[in-house]
Amino acid sequence: MRGLNTAPFYAAWRGADPGPSVPLETRYAALPVLTKADIRAHFPEGFVPAGTDYKAELAAGRISYVSTSGSTEDQVVLFWSQTWWDASEAASWQMNAHLRRVADGSHREAVLASPQCVGPYRPGEVLPVAERTLGRLLFLNQTLNPANWSADEARRMLSELDVFRPVVLEADPFYLAALASFAADRGLSVFQPEVITLTYSFPARVFLNQIRRAFRAPLVSSYGSTETGYVFMACECGRMHQNTASCHVEFLPLETRPSGAVLGRLAVTPFGHPAQCLLRFDIGDLAERAERTAPCPCGRNGGLTLERIVGRTADATRTRNGQRMTVADVDARVAEFPEVRGFQINQSGSGDLAVRLCLAPGAGSEIVRAVENTLAHAYLFPVKAEAVAALAHEASGKVRLARSVERQGARA
Repeated sequence: MRGLNTAPFYAAWRGADPGPSVPLETRYAALPVLTKADIRAHFPEGFVPAGTDYKAELAAGRISYVSTSGSTEDQVVLFWSQTWWDASEAASWQMNAHLRRVADGSHREAVLASPQCVGPYRPGEVLPVAERTLGRLLFLNQTLNPANWSADEARRMLSELDVFRPVVLEADPFYLAALASFAADRGLSVFQPEVITLTYSFPARVFLNQIRRAFRAPLVSSYGSTETGYVFMACECGRMHQNTASCHVEFLPLETRPSGAVLGRLAVTPFGHPAQCLLRFDIGDLAERAERTAPCPCGRNGGLTLERIVGRTADATRTRNGQRMTVADVDARVAEFPEVRGFQINQSGSGDLAVRLCLAPGAGSEIVRAVENTLAHAYLFPVKAEAVAALAHEASGKVRLARSVERQGARA
C-alpha cells in the first residue's frame, strides 16, 4: 500500500493498519473511508505518494487538473491522466462479450452526453463537426438538457451518426432516450451501432424503454467515476462485474432488501494513477448484491459481482415505515407506465412527495393520477404529481431523479 505508507493525508490512518502479516482484505477493512470532503480539504499534496513530483508531471503534460461534475456534492478537483483512464477503459471492455468483440482502441465511437461533462464545448455555440471529432471519437451534443434541443439540432445529431457510423455509441441514458424518442415519434431511421454503452448517469428503465424504441444494439451498462476510472461493466448476462485490472472494490452492507438482495455502499481503490492515491473512496452510490452469489453464466468470477447499481446514496428517500427507497425502486414503479418519459421526485422534511413527470405526446391526466396513486401506495405519504415539459438539470447537465430535504441539508 504505497499510498497509505507515504501519501501525507494517510498519516492519521496508519495506526489503524494491522500490517502486512494479515490478509489484504482485512487491512483495507480496518481503514476509514475516504470522502469527497477529504479530497477537497487535502488535494493535491495530501494524496501524492513519496517520490512523485506532481509539478513536473503537470509541466510535462502527463497529467492535468480536472473538476468532477458535482451533481450531488460540490465539485472535486483532481489530477487527470489520460493514459491511466484509457488503460482502465480498455480493461473494462474485456468483461462484456459484445465490447470485447468490437472494441480495440481504434474503433469509431460517438458520444452523446452533457457537453459540460465531456468533449469540446463553447456555451452558446454549436461547434463544427471537425472540432468535435477527436481521433476516433465524435462528440454529438452541444446543449445542456435535451429538452432544449431544437428539431434541427436533433436531426443534425441523427445525421452525424449516420455519416460517422460509429461501432460503439457511448451515451448518458437521459440524453439518448430523448434522441430515440425524437426519432421514433417522427418515424425517422436511426443508424444502428454494434454496441451502446450507457454511462454518466443512472440507466433508469423509463429511459431504457425509450431507447429501445429506436435502437436495437445491445445495451451495456458501464460504471465508474472521474476519481476511480472504470469500476464495473455489465456482462452479456446483465450482471455488473468488477474491473479487477484497474481497481479494488469493497462492498459495505447496509441492509437486506425485501427481495433478499443485500444493499450496500461501495469503497473503491483505483490502481496505477501516476500522481494520486485514493484509498477506500466512497464513490457515493448504492448497489445490490445477491445474498448468496451464484456463479454468473458468463463465466467471469474475479472480483465483486453485483446484481445492479441502484442510484446515488444522496438520492435515496424513505417510506412512512422507514424503508429506504432507492432511485431504482422508484424507477421500477414509474417505468410500468410507458407514457412516462422522465420523472423527478422531491421528498419534503415531513415525508410528502412532489413528483414531476415528462409524458409522451397525447398522454393525459389519468397517467399523472395513476403514477400518483402508485407512489402513494409505496410510500404511504401524500403524493402530488404534475406533468411538466422538461426535467430540471444540474449545473453539469445531468439530472437527479430523486432528492429529499433531509439529504440536501446533510450534504458535505
